Amino acid sequence: MLDHILGKPSANVRRVQALGTALVTLLVTRRKRAPWGLGWLERRSSLWKTLLGWWTLLYLLRHMDDVLGLHAPEPLREYYSRSFYRATWVFTALDAGFWTAMSVRPKWLRDTLSLVFSAYYLVCTNRAVEKVRKVRALVTIEHLRVSWNKGVENPVLRFVRKLHQPQLGIVRNIMLGESESTERARCVVMFDGSEEEFRACRMVVLDVPGGGFVSMAPESHTEYLAAWAQRTKAIVVSVDYAKAPEYPFPYAIDQCFAVYRELELTNGQCIGLEGTERVRFVLAGDSAGGNIAAGVQFRILESEGLRGPAGIVFVYGCFNVDVRAWMTRNETRVLLGTEARDHLHHASPLAVAKPTRHAGSLDARVRVVSGDQPSAYVPLTMTSSFTYFNDQVLTPEMMRAMVIMYVGPNSRPDFRTDYYLSPVVAPDHLLARFPPTYFLCGEKDPMVDDTVLFASRIRNAKQPNKDAANDSNAQADVSGRSDRYCAYRGSVLYRRRHSQPRVRNSSSKRFYIGSTDVSEDEDRASNVPRALRMTQFGEPQPQNSDAVIKVKLVAGMSHGFLQMYSLLPEARKVAAMCGEWLDELLHDAHSISPYSRCASEVRIPPSSDKLAINVMDRYGVEIVSAANMVRRRGHGLADPLS
Repeated sequence: MLDHILGKPSANVRRVQALGTALVTLLVTRRKRAPWGLGWLERRSSLWKTLLGWWTLLYLLRHMDDVLGLHAPEPLREYYSRSFYRATWVFTALDAGFWTAMSVRPKWLRDTLSLVFSAYYLVCTNRAVEKVRKVRALVTIEHLRVSWNKGVENPVLRFVRKLHQPQLGIVRNIMLGESESTERARCVVMFDGSEEEFRACRMVVLDVPGGGFVSMAPESHTEYLAAWAQRTKAIVVSVDYAKAPEYPFPYAIDQCFAVYRELELTNGQCIGLEGTERVRFVLAGDSAGGNIAAGVQFRILESEGLRGPAGIVFVYGCFNVDVRAWMTRNETRVLLGTEARDHLHHASPLAVAKPTRHAGSLDARVRVVSGDQPSAYVPLTMTSSFTYFNDQVLTPEMMRAMVIMYVGPNSRPDFRTDYYLSPVVAPDHLLARFPPTYFLCGEKDPMVDDTVLFASRIRNAKQPNKDAANDSNAQADVSGRSDRYCAYRGSVLYRRRHSQPRVRNSSSKRFYIGSTDVSEDEDRASNVPRALRMTQFGEPQPQNSDAVIKVKLVAGMSHGFLQMYSLLPEARKVAAMCGEWLDELLHDAHSISPYSRCASEVRIPPSSDKLAINVMDRYGVEIVSAANMVRRRGHGLADPLS
């Protein structure tokens, strides 16, 4: 339990905890009188000493591997930041407790026992992890809804969430979006102001909340939605779309599109707005809501005479429902540029951090290499959904279950071509017409590769000629330096890949991130595709505002951090940053500037050969670029919060 409070799993902490418990037991049993609460056992000789000693012995035996230093490796040690690890500890205990009590009747007793069991699992963390693992292995729709709706359905958790929720002047429910194929959807309308200000407002954020396509109404997202409403002074409309499996694909997309169409065609009069000035709309979606929001954008682009939104904000969106283990060669090139994510650089091919730089690494064990290797070496690379298969928030089993329930019995889609299911495979002629689009995702999110790839595809579609030339130059450069894998192992590229990232020079070590990126000197040296470049302050920016694509990857975070608003301090900072993004889009002020980027300082500690990467934006949110994400995943750079 102590290592969870400290925010890092550690065998040393558990050893101290076990030995400390034994020491306390020894000191207590030396007393002649029983401690407070055990006086009733004092009449029975030393029974209390026997019971306490027996319990301590069992506790030491259970932690004997930690005491003797024979513990197993800690796969989660380099996964999360300390605060996110603490938040996942609490949410895991809550899930285990609520799933344990989910069959209890009546409701008041179920709500009470859910909290009692959760308190037990907070202390007995291993039991909580085992309980959650078993449930997720055969997860049902009831389990998902109990887990994700607990913050709304349990009165105590609802009260705690309300304490952290900004108070708004207007919160109301409105039915919108009836069409021939769908029913009207309940929408929660939020606004920070008076009725007069509401009717005169000309800015609307249409939010599609996430929930794995199967759960979570807008009430589960009210903390950060209210923060957005406060920051932007705009009207936030969150759609409670119909959920799968009762309403499978594409019902939710059709329903949300009907809501947007009614808002646009009536110029907001359907929610009570007045005036003739055109209302400016921005789309937003998180997790599964990001998938649906992308589908709504495709429907808008394929409709005649319907004005599109001024921008889109995706927060850890699901852009590829084809849950698979391996990336294609092109995906690996796009994601990594020339910096390969080589699983052979570790002792375990499944490791994600702290590589072994001795003879035990798989790369060092290779003795024979085939002579017919391709000219441009691209290693076998796992997708992030399988790289982070130990994730405590979103597991491969849960993703497969949600996709099966969302697709339903009505279709057998082709994930490689159906862009309404997997937006990342959309054709270029649609992606080129996307408005300014902002992406936010956790560095350790199982869907982080999809975020980077989708952003890259949109940017490439908007600049096809320039990017094609850059990509061809990059591939020709790699081919010239590496005819075979053997030659590659002795090349400059190999040494750069297995060394730390370079800094610009001794006098200037600060870089600035505009999108998924690599540093400028590496860009010139390796011709990295433009979708993965970054720019510095003061450089000329593209005149076409629609080409603005921004990506921020939050360091040490996985999926669903905005749902941890009450527990995670960084979640409030991220919500404020998203509010700033929405404000930029609503006011058409989305040109790249020092105020809309994050700064990345790269420095070399004097006593270490490892790079410490300290990336902070102006909200204090820790950010990691796509290139640094790859280095941290492939080269095991220490977590900046460790």
